[in-house]
Amino acid sequence: MKILHFGKFYPPFNGGMEIYLRDLAEQQSQKHEVTALVHNHNFKTIKSDTLTETINNVDIIRKKTLKPILFTPIMLGANKSVSKLIDENKVDVIHISWPNPSALLMLLNKKAKAKPWIIQWQSDMVTDHSSWLLKLAYKFFRPLEKMILKRSNVIIASTEEYFKHSIALKDFKEKCKFVPLGIKNTSTLINAQDQQWANEMWGDAQYKIYNIGRLTFYKNHQILIKAAKMLPDAKFIITGSGELEAELKQQIQSKGLDNIILTGGLDDNKLKALLSSCDVFCLPSNDRAESYGMVLLEALNLNKKILVSDLQGSGMKWIASQTPLGMTFENDNCSDLIEKIKHHSINSADSFDNSIFHIKHCSDEIDKLYQSIIK
Repeated sequence: MKILHFGKFYPPFNGGMEIYLRDLAEQQSQKHEVTALVHNHNFKTIKSDTLTETINNVDIIRKKTLKPILFTPIMLGANKSVSKLIDENKVDVIHISWPNPSALLMLLNKKAKAKPWIIQWQSDMVTDHSSWLLKLAYKFFRPLEKMILKRSNVIIASTEEYFKHSIALKDFKEKCKFVPLGIKNTSTLINAQDQQWANEMWGDAQYKIYNIGRLTFYKNHQILIKAAKMLPDAKFIITGSGELEAELKQQIQSKGLDNIILTGGLDDNKLKALLSSCDVFCLPSNDRAESYGMVLLEALNLNKKILVSDLQGSGMKWIASQTPLGMTFENDNCSDLIEKIKHHSINSADSFDNSIFHIKHCSDEIDKLYQSIIK
């Protein structure tokens, strides 16, 4: 089978959506011919250039792109590239990662419309805490989104929980299929130097709580700062960067806290060292912009306990419900968060079969969907 992925970005751009696309494409390439058409994230001034390469048997076309406006990159020459790929590669199915407004251009492409489409619904474009400007823009954009959903053969949602609270998907129930996102198994070997560094970072804390994520509005890192104030025996470490970094640092400093650390971005070795040595990995997001939580799968891959908010309409609590390593706390309730940290940190949990979260399981299920729409 010849598969064309129309994605947003591709690693080394670092994001859950991008890592999933890479892992899926590489898994599929073991049986199929796979091409990924994505935006080139290496912007110079107002746009990036086109770059073509093959990585781990996946052909990647990073198209020239205008810099994002309202988080939206615009691919230049997308239709011409899609038509060329269909002519030369005889594409069997087009797999679109959404949200990705550049993919709307295919509604004008006769050759693309002659092929079956699968929409990978990663998240809604707007949620309760989105900016007023984004909500306003979406009012004009939503009719176009409906057009691409109507044109699709199948829409893949990661969990039924997310689908139930998605206004955008409510009119397309018959097209929606549920396939949990997965990740590939990674090596858990951590060198002694990095492990020693991580142990020194944790010190003699009674509770070691780790978080990885972009420092942005929906990640709710503020509740971890409150928890650090109320639980001085704990150590909280947050890895990531983002637009709220200065504000979060100021909050920590103003409270005089020395038991919560923002590390900024870290290389993968140090990140894994901290993750492997924490007591609990906590994801306290309080907005459905956190549609799933791929980082939770990374923690589970290392057999770490996870603690997430019970936010309605997010896949986080569904992931936690699938494993004895998972636990939830009441959304935005710092007191409940602290109680669950104490309980979850000291209580043992059974190991579990996490094959449902492996990329092979995900790829096999998607293969079945491809076959159903090609036939």
